[in-house]
Amino acid sequence: MTSSFAQRAAAALVAAALSGCVSSSDIDSLSGQLAELQRQVSYLQLQGSSKQEVAELQATIQQQTERLLKTEADMRVDLGSLTGQIGQLQGQLEDTNYRLSQLSQQIAAASLDLKAVRSATAPQLEAGSPTPGGQAPAAGAADPESLYQTAYSDYLRGAYDLALLGFRQYLDSFPETDLADNAVYWIGECYYRQQRYREAILEYERVLQNWPRSDKTASALLKKGYAQIESGNRGDGVAGLERVIQTFPNSDEANLARQKLQGLGVDSRRQR
Repeated sequence: MTSSFAQRAAAALVAAALSGCVSSSDIDSLSGQLAELQRQVSYLQLQGSSKQEVAELQATIQQQTERLLKTEADMRVDLGSLTGQIGQLQGQLEDTNYRLSQLSQQIAAASLDLKAVRSATAPQLEAGSPTPGGQAPAAGAADPESLYQTAYSDYLRGAYDLALLGFRQYLDSFPETDLADNAVYWIGECYYRQQRYREAILEYERVLQNWPRSDKTASALLKKGYAQIESGNRGDGVAGLERVIQTFPNSDEANLARQKLQGLGVDSRRQR
């Protein structure tokens, strides 16, 4: 009877170990059955069973123990592999989110530049239609629209020193025109492009102080915040970007401010 029970327990061990789907409860069950087999071995030894019968049971226990250990090791390897795959997927998701954020910032910046180009070219269109060749009518050196457009063209092509001279000449000659605030803003932009952030801040501040209702106010406030951050004054820069969101919540500048704050790890949701 004892031998028959041991054989059934060994068969159960084999079936569970070879099933290919072993859970933690299966392992606990197998361990319990191994303990029962070991108890039966001790019982057989006490009853004086044959050495061959005891040896066979001991061999069975050894085989099932080895299979049990191998199954547990395989489960650990599979779990480690799954954890690694999850980590890789999380890394890929974070990289994708970062790329989408960068693309969104580029689109918003391009929209802002397009708005600036339209604002700068409006006086030229009002002054006269372009000629069939695509060029505006020539104007004299004292013509404000021509002087402004020349400086702005220099800015667009990256000739920032020439653009600075042109915008300053425009302000010296025509300080009371409707584009005076724009000229000051573009002077600030020239300095910003040259990474002369402290000088850029002063020009943006001129726009904010002298033309608080200018169409360049939001842009000047945004770029002032950028320049402050770039120059190492993070606190004032972040405060400036939050002010953009509060004052111009639905503007392109507000979207850029939110994205910049997000990139800095600052929660701007309360500013929405």
